[in-house]
Amino acid sequence: MRIDPNGFSSLGVVPEGKKVSDVKSSFVDTLKEVINTTNDRIKDSDKASLELASGKSGNIHESMIAMQKADLSVRLLVSVTNKLVQGYNELTRLR
Repeated sequence: MRIDPNGFSSLGVVPEGKKVSDVKSSFVDTLKEVINTTNDRIKDSDKASLELASGKSGNIHESMIAMQKADLSVRLLVSVTNKLVQGYNELTRLR
């Protein structure tokens, strides 16, 4: 079974404007980038919610979108972390 890497760009892992084949980074670098992106989305969400609560921004739609992006990013990161831990535990059981 062959997996086509062209669909990975829609996951937000590959920076915009680059193709999957152009990016040559290690798994650790990719994981760091995803963690930083998740952190940025959380900060944007906090900023948007504070601006909405203080009355500086009246656009509730953009605030909700920022919060949902942050929520999905955190859920995905937690799922990946859980899978990594599960895989590590399985490898230690094989020894």
